[in-house]
Amino acid sequence: MKLFQQLLVAPAALGLVAPLAANAVEVNINDVANYANPEEQLVETTAQFSDVVPGDWAYTALQNLSESYGCVDNAYSQSLKSGQALTRFEAAALVNACLDGGLMASGHGLTSEASRLTNEFGSEMAILKGRVDGLEYKLNEYNAGQFSSTTLMSGDAVFSLGAVDGSTAGEKLHSVYAYGLNLTTSYTGKDSLDARIIAGNSGTEPLASLDSAESTTNQALTIDELSYTFPVGDFTVTAGPVMKQDGVISATLSTYSDAFYISNQPYSTGGTETGAGVGATYYFANDWNASLSFVGADSSDADNGIGTREGDDVITASLGYDGDTWGGGLLVSEGDKNGSDADYDSWGYGVYWSPEGNYPTFSFGFDTKDNEGTADEEAWTIAVDYAGFGPGTLSAAYQSVDDETNQLAKYEVYYNWEIADGIAIQPGLFTNEVANADDEIGVAVETFFKF
Repeated sequence: MKLFQQLLVAPAALGLVAPLAANAVEVNINDVANYANPEEQLVETTAQFSDVVPGDWAYTALQNLSESYGCVDNAYSQSLKSGQALTRFEAAALVNACLDGGLMASGHGLTSEASRLTNEFGSEMAILKGRVDGLEYKLNEYNAGQFSSTTLMSGDAVFSLGAVDGSTAGEKLHSVYAYGLNLTTSYTGKDSLDARIIAGNSGTEPLASLDSAESTTNQALTIDELSYTFPVGDFTVTAGPVMKQDGVISATLSTYSDAFYISNQPYSTGGTETGAGVGATYYFANDWNASLSFVGADSSDADNGIGTREGDDVITASLGYDGDTWGGGLLVSEGDKNGSDADYDSWGYGVYWSPEGNYPTFSFGFDTKDNEGTADEEAWTIAVDYAGFGPGTLSAAYQSVDDETNQLAKYEVYYNWEIADGIAIQPGLFTNEVANADDEIGVAVETFFKF
């Protein structure tokens, strides 16, 4: 059977299986006859009798059988009630449905009339059963090459177009893209194997600081995250060969959309460290939560090892509270950078307020990083989202960054508008005000696709 014919047979087969079981539905006999095996069907049916019409003994017997034994109400039983003719294959399907749904289900034997009908349409019933068995085999063979029924896939793509005035990298118009696939598989209903695959062409251009930017070698597909989450008592444990520093953080420090340029917690949740890791979260009954994780950064390269001088390691802990309209959290992280003098300690906190109703939501965060051998850094951020501004969401943020030598101020404002299901347009403006240097002003228009 050709692939095209198989695909046409599949819908008919799904409707055909049920009449041969306990619950019968309408069967498109013509589809089966025309597409399943046209050459064979021609040979088998040319010698058959004409359609079953009112006045035939078989037609009256089918009416009696349908009314007496509670056959499934379908198009064929409706045709009998309205006096319409049936093909012999339709009559055979109805006899089989009546036997399974009426006589056999009740435990009664065949009446003389039912026995005569099975003899009359026995050939057609055998042909239909053989066709269904063959179709079921082919459907099972086809499904064997598909994803597991417990595997879900989603994805996203971002097209970004923009430029930055005053950039040391050049005042050019840049086109940047990012693409990602998310695969999630559950084996017990309480666990989750998660993988994210990405590709992107971001490099050193000014738009590389956008939240959506992705950079992969030669723009090839890359495993960005790969981990397995499962319950252990009251704890939720996540472990895997490719985890991010911010992959296991239970605390919510901000409800800001954080989807353009400014990062609310640039140090303690920077997520720049990636590698093999393990983490656990715990949710208390009184709206509190806690988490602890370890990531052996660069250990995804098997040559480096975990917890050695060749790799970067980071430990991150969080404590959070999430109420009905407000909450916040505290983060602490410690990084060991290749056993060098680049080790650091970082801590930060954040609070948010999300009033009920059509009102803006507010977030405030503070983050600091004590670097060994280099200047310390700290940043504080205030941000707001307003979903009631027209058809989309208006977002704005201000961030002050101090590295003991330069004071840097960042601003951003952007508008996210979902123009269709799964498609959103996001124009935005951001600035960097740097001491003793020209300010940078960037504009970008991004298009988000989700599927």
